[in-house]
Amino acid sequence: MLPGLNYTKRCRKFRLLDKVFINIDDKKNRHIFSENGIKNIKMMITCIKIVFLSKFYDYPVSRVIYEISIDNRLKRFLKIENEVPSEAQVYEYLSRYSPDQYNNISNSFFKLFLKLNKSRKSDWIVDATPVACDINILKKYVSPEHLEKLDLDMGFSTTKGYFIGFKATVVLEKDTLCPISVIIHSGAKNDSKIFEEVLEELNRRRILKKGQVILFDKGYYSMENYINAINKYSVVAVIFPRQWFTLEKLEARMSTSLDIFYDKTTLEDDKNLFLELTTKLYNKLKNWEDLKPTRGIIEDFFKVCKDAFGLGEFHSYTQSSMRRNIYLCILLSTLVIQQGFDTKTKLQQLAEGRIDLEPIKSRKSKKPKENNETTENQEVGEKTDAQTTLITKKEEQSALDLFA
Repeated sequence: MLPGLNYTKRCRKFRLLDKVFINIDDKKNRHIFSENGIKNIKMMITCIKIVFLSKFYDYPVSRVIYEISIDNRLKRFLKIENEVPSEAQVYEYLSRYSPDQYNNISNSFFKLFLKLNKSRKSDWIVDATPVACDINILKKYVSPEHLEKLDLDMGFSTTKGYFIGFKATVVLEKDTLCPISVIIHSGAKNDSKIFEEVLEELNRRRILKKGQVILFDKGYYSMENYINAINKYSVVAVIFPRQWFTLEKLEARMSTSLDIFYDKTTLEDDKNLFLELTTKLYNKLKNWEDLKPTRGIIEDFFKVCKDAFGLGEFHSYTQSSMRRNIYLCILLSTLVIQQGFDTKTKLQQLAEGRIDLEPIKSRKSKKPKENNETTENQEVGEKTDAQTTLITKKEEQSALDLFA
């Protein structure tokens, strides 16, 4: 049986969740909902708060609604003035809007934290994680025809094995620890085939800069991906190489595209840009092992999403509901991380449920016993004549008591 949600201002979790709700309730941010076709913004914010509260405490939505209905403090905390919506009303209202609208809402909130400046180029990190539906394929056989009706695919990953679900690809900025883009694929598509789709999505949104350094895992490895990133998108894709990779092989295949010869006015600039990008790529690939700690940041980000907010598996059975849950879960994780969880240690603490961020108390060491020599050698103040006479009288009195 789950314990009740006893709201109190002293609880660190509720104080952290209050900071998350401030970003959603802010009047400056309400235009995000209206720009993406949300009509009843107040109802949307209420539903998102209820879903965030359920993910934050790992409670079912029905239980969260019950706790709100019996506790006026929770109702005031969520700023619900009228009657609390039922579970059916929450799910029905959230299902009115497409997953693409939730993706656009998430991207708009991400822009608030990204602080994209033309003068500063921070490295970007790309990785993917599997997200499974709550379908037990070991207990019951699921036919391909049934999966086609549900618009779902079977996938495989080294961590989950065979599963039914999706693969969520996240582009993360290293400095702000904020996602730039979230792309979802049904099943478990090969990472090397997703590579160009990720860059195309970033280019479509006009946030891809020339000379941008993007770190990829070994799963995205392909000689063509190195070349296409420079020729087609003018970015440096540092894909961690596999065992048989050598720089000589890459240099032999690296060449400019024929399109740069169409415009003679920009030919020299394009050549200089090509040489600059290839030089930067070769230098990064020579010391690619030094970039492992940087790429490990996105692993900590996924650990927070999975362990703290349940990204690994959702109790959903349709594509729209799964995609909606993934976007909302990553949005909640981002809003929480932006409240001061900006280091590797703090991310790990957040994933483990420690949100107080207090340092571990060190044990008090026992003080060494003082030697008699040190106490005898301590300086003693000089005694007055009255004190000396009083001491002699006490000694005489004690000597007389022995013969009494």
